[in-house]
Parts: sequence; C-alpha cells; structure tokens
Amino acid sequence: MLRLLGFFDDFGYAGELAVGSLRGQMKPAGEPDEAEIVQYLDVGHHVTYFMEAGVDVLTGEVHRHTSGCSSLVTDGVWIWRADFAHYLEAYHVPLPAAFTARVRRLHHQMPDLVGADFAPVFDELVAGFGWTEVDPWDAGSVLRPRPRAVLTRREFVARLRQQRPSGPWGRAPRNPRRGRE
Repeated sequence: MLRLLGFFDDFGYAGELAVGSLRGQMKPAGEPDEAEIVQYLDVGHHVTYFMEAGVDVLTGEVHRHTSGCSSLVTDGVWIWRADFAHYLEAYHVPLPAAFTARVRRLHHQMPDLVGADFAPVFDELVAGFGWTEVDPWDAGSVLRPRPRAVLTRREFVARLRQQRPSGPWGRAPRNPRRGRE
C-alpha cells in the first residue's frame, strides 16, 4: 500500500490517491515539532523532478516550493509532493500517526535511501500513478540526504520583500506630448 502525504483533491488527484480537500483539513495549529517535520520533508529524496512553477492552490500566491512543486519526494517509505512542506507549515494539515512516529523515531533526520528497500515501493508508485515505460529503481543504489535545497519560509518571505520595489512601481510618470512649433 502506497503511503502518500498531502495528495489533496485540489491538485487534481482522484480515487485512492486523493485525501480530500485541503481547505477541509486546515487546522489552526500544527504538531509541536512541526518546524522539524517541515525540515525533514524539505531534505527528502527526490523520486521525480517536474519542471514547472505552481502557486498556492488556495491563495494563488507564490511560495518557497513554487518551482517543481509537484515533483515527488520520499524518505523511502512515505511519498509526498515537493510543495507538501508549504501546505503543512501554512495550513497545519493533519499528518498520519504512523508518519509522525517514524519521523520522531528517526529524530527528524532523513535516512539514506537504500535502493534494495525502496525498489518495491517505487514499483508500487509507478503502478499507482499509472506510469508506463519507466525504468526500474536501481536496487544497488544508496542515496544520502542532501542539505536543504529550498529556503526556509522566513528566508523566502524576507527575500521576496527585498525584491519588491517600494512606491507606485510599474507606473512611470506620463509626459504629455508637446506640439510642434
């Protein structure tokens, strides 16, 4: 059974993959260790990379996971979209107890992805998403976690504020035409 996180109806998933509406699962606060869980999600192993730019499905605003937002990420057991960390920290969506127990048991440290252990999970993922002509996962591989690839939410907001010009930007003063003399 695929262990998926955050495949909300709002992203166009259907059937067994979908977990319901994002708006219907929002909570006022998250887990006490939510910041550490977000970091865990951010350093997961990428299974796929999709070249795209997306926005928050509820607000339409860019966020720190906008680039490649629907790329798939894993810890070897659970699979999530690359932008799931954004929805967790912004809307405090509930997490499965088995997932939080695993993350806490690992002390919020992303484990190595051992190909021999992950290959059957990958095969199930391929079948679940209906992908065809996909090369099998390299059962002899071992992937080590990489440092965080995205900015923290605080860093992203600070950078976004620095890049926005102040004042009535986008409108230059209009100079009336002078008639010919």
